[in-house]
Amino acid sequence: MERTAVRPEDTSIAIIGEGVVGGALRRWFESRRIGAGSYDPPKGLADKGVVERADIVFICVPTPYARGRGFDDAMLLTAARAVGGEKTVVIKSTVLPGTTAMLQERLPQHRWIFNPEFLREASALEDMMRPDRQIIGCTPQSAGEAERLLALLPPAPFVRVCASGEAEMAKYMANSFLAAKVSFANEFHDLCVRMGIDYAGVRDVVAADERIGASHLDVFAGGYRGYGGKCLPKDSMALLELARSFGVDMRMVSAARDVNEDLTAARGEESLRQARIAALERDEPAEAAA
Repeated sequence: MERTAVRPEDTSIAIIGEGVVGGALRRWFESRRIGAGSYDPPKGLADKGVVERADIVFICVPTPYARGRGFDDAMLLTAARAVGGEKTVVIKSTVLPGTTAMLQERLPQHRWIFNPEFLREASALEDMMRPDRQIIGCTPQSAGEAERLLALLPPAPFVRVCASGEAEMAKYMANSFLAAKVSFANEFHDLCVRMGIDYAGVRDVVAADERIGASHLDVFAGGYRGYGGKCLPKDSMALLELARSFGVDMRMVSAARDVNEDLTAARGEESLRQARIAALERDEPAEAAA
């Protein structure tokens, strides 16, 4: 899609939430000399005027999952209610399919868009500056803002303007696939170890298949087994809960979660064992340790 020229002085941007995503997004706008202010009171960024003066507001707040409560959109809804006037509001937080349409219905004075991020926490800035895709999920009321938004965001080799529900589901499908890939790789690792086969060699051969690729096949990435971080665990749980509410049994996503829970439980037991050993070593008499 051809990009419309946008002059920085024509656009004022606010970012609600100065976390991994919001911080990387602000750095992108700074690199383009596009004025972008952050609003995040817990971090001391409490100038509400930043939001009031903005033409476009990006919402980049956490959407956690808590057992017993499920998907938690409280911070998202608080951020949404903080936006006054009539603005283009872009959600970058991961949200359940239907959320953007719901906000468009509840707060119709704004034009609501879902623009998912696909950042790795360890390389968030690099991934923000050079994305592999740029997805704009619109409602009927916000479709006219798509080209304007694309002109402001980092360019990507794949661009898609679609319905907001498609973009929301694509984000969950991508994260769930990566979670399943981690669990799949861990099971093959265990089989290789049991049979005396070098998993690293197997992994390299499989990763050379361009249909599969190398990502998420290193079973000790980050120094531990299983998928962790801020996204994959919570998104898998939220998706499974959503599917159950529609009477759909997502057995593969559920199996990947079960494998991961076994891996993380084993990791916890190993950490406890190591802690006990360390405590015993600290309590050893000097003569015994010599």
